Parts: sequence; C-alpha cells; structure tokens
Amino acid sequence: MKTLRAGIIGCGNITLNAHAPALQRTSGVQVVGVSDPVEPRRARVQELLGLPPETGFADYGDLLAAGVDYVVLTVPQSFRRPIVEECARAGVHVLSEKPVATVPADAEAMITAMRAANLRFGMVHNYVYYPEYVQARALVEAGALGRLRHVLLNFMGMPDHPGAAEYRPAWRHDPLEAGGGVLMDMVHVVYLAEFFFGSPIRFASALVDNVDHPGDQVEDFTLAQYGFDQGYATVQMWWGEGPGGLELSGTDGRLVLTYQNYDTGPFTTLASFTLVNRQGRLDDLPRAKTSGVHNFDQVHADFAAAVREGREPAAPAEAGLRALEGVLAAYTSAAMGRVAPLPLGPDHPVHRLGLAGLKELPVWPESPVRRRGILGLAPDQA
Repeated sequence: MKTLRAGIIGCGNITLNAHAPALQRTSGVQVVGVSDPVEPRRARVQELLGLPPETGFADYGDLLAAGVDYVVLTVPQSFRRPIVEECARAGVHVLSEKPVATVPADAEAMITAMRAANLRFGMVHNYVYYPEYVQARALVEAGALGRLRHVLLNFMGMPDHPGAAEYRPAWRHDPLEAGGGVLMDMVHVVYLAEFFFGSPIRFASALVDNVDHPGDQVEDFTLAQYGFDQGYATVQMWWGEGPGGLELSGTDGRLVLTYQNYDTGPFTTLASFTLVNRQGRLDDLPRAKTSGVHNFDQVHADFAAAVREGREPAAPAEAGLRALEGVLAAYTSAAMGRVAPLPLGPDHPVHRLGLAGLKELPVWPESPVRRRGILGLAPDQA
C-alpha cells in the first residue's frame, strides 16, 4: 500500500487535540509538513508529530510546493476558498473542517474547482461516527421506529470553546470570520438531522437571539425547525447550561438518548439508550461496545481510503454545502420572521453573500436579530 503524504494547513486547537493525533494513528499516511502563519502554533504541532523545523511553513503555498497528496484544512472557514482553489490547481486532495465556508457561493466555487480537477473534497463530519448516532440510524433504517417523523436534537448545554490564544481566541464570535454563532459553530446538528432522515432539508423556520453575550455580534441561542419530505427535526441550542439529548419519534416507536447528568452529548458519558416500540422496550449502551475508537480516526481512515480508491468520502463537500445552507436558512428565517425554503437559489442574497445578504432582505422589525443588532444587522435595519 502506497504511503500517502499529508499536509496540515492550520495549527489551531482542533489540529493539536484531534487531527494531528488521529493522523499519527492512520495507517498508510505520513504527515510531511504543516502550515500556519503563527509560528508558535506550527512549532507545537511539529513537536507533537516529531517533524523537523524545515517541514513548517508560514505560507500554505510553500507546503503545497513541497509535495503532498492531500491536506487537512482547519483554518477558519472565511479563509478557505483561495486555499482550496490553489489545492485544485496543484492537484492536491482536501479534507476540510466544518463548516465548509461562510458563503454558499464560495463553497460552490470550491466544489466546482475540485470536481474539475477530479480531486477528492471531503468534510470532517465526525459526528456521524459516534456509536450512539450510528446505532440510532441503523434502527431507523431497519424500521424499528416505523416511519421516522420527528428528531429532537437537544444541545442546550454547549461549551463556548475559545480559539487558539496565539491567534484570536474570540474569532468564533465574529460574524464575518465565523459566519454565525452557536448554530454555525455546531453545524454538526444540521448534518445529523439529514443523516437520520437520509434526505435533504426542504425548509427552515427559526428564532435566534443573543441572550447572554451582550456586545457580541453573533447568536448564542437557537430554536430551529427543519422540514424534510417525511418529517421534521427540532434543533435547540444554547451556549449555556440546559439539558442535552436526542429523541427520535416514528409511527411505530421512539428512541431516547440521554447523557450523564443530562449533559449535552456527545461530549460526555452516554447514560441511556432506550428503544420503545410495539415489541416492547430495549435498553442498550452502544458506546461501550466501541470504547477506544476515536471518531476522528474514522474520518481520516475513510478519507485516505477515498483518495486511494478514487471514490467519494463518506461526507463529500456537497454535504458541507447543504449543512451550511441549513444554518444560513435558519438565520434568514429568524431575520425575516418567515419560513426559508431550501436550497437557497443562486440569486438569493444569502447564497451570494452569506450573512451580509441579510441586509438585502425585508427584515421583521421585531426579530431579535434586528433588535439585538447581531449577524451583521444594525438595530435599525428594517
């Protein structure tokens, strides 16, 4: 088996804590270089990987020129388009952190460039590998719940993790750089809803607000409804201290997952996994069956195999685009006070401009988005 030469572009906390260790454990992959404009961050990742000084680059173009088969891209989402387009020109595959971009038009341009070059472009949608979510989907597909009608994704105790101290710790609270607040940061829940239903989102209806971070320009609280062809998903999210868990409801049964002390999963210990249907009740703890398996390992193993086999990764960039539009549709709905259909058309202001496109829409005067002056809207924007 040929050893794939991998590079890392972006040496923030997610690289140090998750990607670099996972790459060390990925069979047939060797990290040969890292790139980040902040030298202390490069040095920390190089030290972790045992790389010599000459393998660190301030300019990602120098890393690409050094020769890599693929890169893991973890820079903030607003900076990704020129990097991915340069990778396309260099013939380098890309595995990107979520969300794929802040602007759907940028995501489409990246996908077009990578497709034209016949390169793999994958997303780090690592939540689809958590054992409890895998088992929940398997039960849905096996018909244990009948026809799935509703999914509740309760993430009301989200930690607000800062970025790297050497860069900008609060960059996720900048609407231009992050593209949104708690929902954009946790876009995982949007692709999870699609994962359970096995089909794309058709519309969003949402309320978003900033209730505990005065002066910030992004939301810290989200209540969203997503419509699918056969049912609905409810997303409840807060950078706060509310309960977490997952509930799936079908025509013939229901599935309920809770975490220790009703914390928000999957950051803590799974406490219960209960299926109730017409055959009775079944309690199980699927995570115990796969202890020691890290979901980032599975992401990297799948992407390396996709590169070798010339196939699509488990989460191609198109899935990242759908998740991005799902988040932005929720923001659009919250700003306008009405349902936002999906997908966003190419001429839709939010598709073209991301959050900046909200200014071109008729904003609901009583929307918390307008009243709080968040997501790029001034308090008098109407």
